Amino acid sequence: MHRLVVYLPAFFLLIFLFQQTSYGFIEEINTPNFSNLDIDTSSDSIVIDLPKQENLAKRYLVYGQGTLDDAYLDTKNIVYGIDSEKGFFSIGILTENKASQLKLRGYNVIEDFPLDFHSKYASTNAITKISQFGNIANSEQVHKLYNVTGKGVTIAVVDTGVDFSNPDIKESLARDDDNKPVMLDADGQGLVLTNSTFVANIKNDRVYNFSDAKKLPANATSNVYVSKDGVFLNTLSKNGTLTVYNSLYPYYGSSYLLEGRITGDMKIGTSKDNFIPSKSGVYHLGAILAAQMGKMQAVIVLVTDPNVAGVYDTITPDMSTSWMSYAKGADDEKPDYDFDFTDETPITIGNGKEFLLYDSDGDGIDDYSAGTLGARVVDIYGLFSDEAEIDYKLNAINGTLLSPIDENGMYFGVMNDFTGHGTATASTIASKGKMQYDVYNDTKKSTILGIAPDVSILPVKSLWFGDTFYGWMWAAGFENEDNTWVYVGEPKADIISNSWGVSTFPNLEYAPGLDISSHILNSLVTPQSLHQNYTGTVMVSSAGNSGHGYGTMGMPGISSFGISVGATTNNDFVGYGPFKDQPRFGNTTDHSDHVVDFSSRGPGVIGDPKPDLMSIGAYSFVPSAITQLPDEPRESFSVFGGTSMSAPITAGSAALVIESLKEKSLDYDPFAIRNLLMSSADDLHNDPLTQGAGLVNALDAVRIVNGHGGKFLVHNDATFSNIKEVIDVPLSSFNSDLF
Repeated sequence: MHRLVVYLPAFFLLIFLFQQTSYGFIEEINTPNFSNLDIDTSSDSIVIDLPKQENLAKRYLVYGQGTLDDAYLDTKNIVYGIDSEKGFFSIGILTENKASQLKLRGYNVIEDFPLDFHSKYASTNAITKISQFGNIANSEQVHKLYNVTGKGVTIAVVDTGVDFSNPDIKESLARDDDNKPVMLDADGQGLVLTNSTFVANIKNDRVYNFSDAKKLPANATSNVYVSKDGVFLNTLSKNGTLTVYNSLYPYYGSSYLLEGRITGDMKIGTSKDNFIPSKSGVYHLGAILAAQMGKMQAVIVLVTDPNVAGVYDTITPDMSTSWMSYAKGADDEKPDYDFDFTDETPITIGNGKEFLLYDSDGDGIDDYSAGTLGARVVDIYGLFSDEAEIDYKLNAINGTLLSPIDENGMYFGVMNDFTGHGTATASTIASKGKMQYDVYNDTKKSTILGIAPDVSILPVKSLWFGDTFYGWMWAAGFENEDNTWVYVGEPKADIISNSWGVSTFPNLEYAPGLDISSHILNSLVTPQSLHQNYTGTVMVSSAGNSGHGYGTMGMPGISSFGISVGATTNNDFVGYGPFKDQPRFGNTTDHSDHVVDFSSRGPGVIGDPKPDLMSIGAYSFVPSAITQLPDEPRESFSVFGGTSMSAPITAGSAALVIESLKEKSLDYDPFAIRNLLMSSADDLHNDPLTQGAGLVNALDAVRIVNGHGGKFLVHNDATFSNIKEVIDVPLSSFNSDLF
């Protein structure tokens, strides 16, 4: 596809938006809190030193006049950056001393901050009475009456990542024309190094021991040997250590690169004639280092070239050893790890089975997950970015978007979700309703159906404010090439769902709504704003959980052209303990569809009647990741809530509308989708700064598209022109060559 360079609105002048003390925080229980990240890092299958860090290296937004190579003496400090004729913008990981030095040199330096994920409640073992999740927003009626389920529509979920292990959402993973997963990790957490090499002496499809170890290549980690017990990688040799990418840095570990030592030799064959094939005879080894449910997760992985010598396209994870290490209690004895790849399932990208799963108890049902192979990961530390040159003296710029798997066997990317927030968001939209759950706690099984069960989910992991821009641009159809954003011809996603924000306002020179994230979101919504062929992308954002006062909405939900969604009650949720059988809100269980107290209210700074729509945020059920610990048996569903849930319900409703429009070959743009949803919403009898247009109703929106229901759509263009007049002044100060 022909690629076209586009000049984008810059976030170069961020100093006019933030002061140095700007920050965000994660509120409420069971949502990610980066400053208090508490993980059990013990492991005796692979020994890694992971002390909790107190004096953290921090992320900073750095920008100013000149170029990246003028500002950075060491490119290893750059996460990613953009150069233009008028200046540069970058995100760097710096010590406070280096940040101060850049300030003294006249550059603008602002500390980046983690996002506030708008989940008000997420619990995994709730005792509940009833759920009517299947017909939220009247979506189930749309499925039955119109056979519209989100087919052919892709929703990018910008969140903490997505774990696709649950059968209810496994098939929803977005794929390209070659059936390869489409996933982005803008934070760089999912990078897995596999550059440790073990050389085998293979002749005529048989493995032999080396007669002289000195014959090994100089850069080889160690050798492969044969014994009466099978064929093994010599991982216990003095050189048998691994370089492990530390996804928990800077919170745990002294560096983003760690040394790991496997406590056993890894088995790759049962005999010299029966072993995992490698056409080159060079086996690559690495380890996935992640966190899940408050525990460290280490998975030793083998990478091989079974088809063409030197083309590494297959990974084999030792899931059984990983499970035993993960499930081991603090006082348990060391398990008898098998350190064996021969009893594991090899995985290749594109075969539709890229999921790292394990059945720990042999009952035929997977109950342990380590993520999904095939994510594209931003190389935030510049480990493999040598081709992205800035100029003759700075060899490489970090921020290169890596391929899902390196053909040379040096790395691959994996998508996971260490908190479960992004998984809950995706499940709200796309759950198939296949699995049965005892949600009533009475042995009666029930299903949980998503709003648009046939939609494709494109996960975008983005935990930091600075990384959301990269995720948005990429999902909207742009690629970061040669320090310039390039439009590749069409968006990767029809809709971008954002269940996050900054609901405690930073100390801004410009209020939320005139901030940079709102400007960029408005541009992404507007067709032809970023390129003459750009069609625009529907942007849905949670309103935030900072209510109940007026003017409490933060960015990006406060943006003028996006769809912001507040939260209502769902009194089908009933409490437990002393509150058993008592309604969660109101005096009776009839009090559903009331605006929740925590839901943020408008107006925006320029008088926008925000939010735009409402949907359930207190509370309902969602499928979750399948992982469970032996001493904490649970079913793989959760109670989810907050405006984090309201946004994906609306995004799923938008998907149903888009499919309906496509079926009838009707032209549309993001503004038309917004108008359709708002015109069909149910009035909740609140003021517009509290409820917007009202409760989203997917059925009535689809009826409008099909000319049914006796309703018609009325709209005008006055809102656009009025808002444009207000924001023209700050927009004129944008550097149009940057970002």
